[in-house]
Amino acid sequence: MTTTAGRLQLTSAEKFWYILQCINFGAGYLAKVPVKKALSEIGVAEMTSAEKVWYVVQCIAFGAGYFKKVPVKKALTELAPIPGGYLGLKSGQGGIPQQLGGAYRGSAPGDQPNSVPPGPRSAPTSSP
Repeated sequence: MTTTAGRLQLTSAEKFWYILQCINFGAGYLAKVPVKKALSEIGVAEMTSAEKVWYVVQCIAFGAGYFKKVPVKKALTELAPIPGGYLGLKSGQGGIPQQLGGAYRGSAPGDQPNSVPPGPRSAPTSSP
C-alpha cells in the first residue's frame, strides 16, 4: 500500500496491525479518514465517496473527525516548502525523486537547518 506521493510503504507488520484495527469496528479505517481529509485539502490525495461520508459522520459525532484533522493539517503547514507547491503533486508519482531546490536536501547528515521553513531570524549578537 503506497501513499499518493508513492514514497512510503507499509511494512508487513504495519499491514497486519492495520487490518487488525479495521476488524475491530473499523477503527483503523476511521482513524485514517481525518488524515486523508487533511491531505485532500492541500491537494495531495483524493477522498473516496465512502471516506467523505464517514468524515461527515465523524464530524456529526461532536466534531471528532474535524478535531482529528486539525493537528494533521497543522503539521502539514509546517513542512518545508516544495517548489511549485503541494498542488503540483500528482497521484501515482511512484516514488520518483522530486527536485526540492534549496528548501530541503534530505540526504546529508546535519541537514536539519535546511528542512526548517524560512522564518524570522534573530540578529547576530557580537561578543565583547
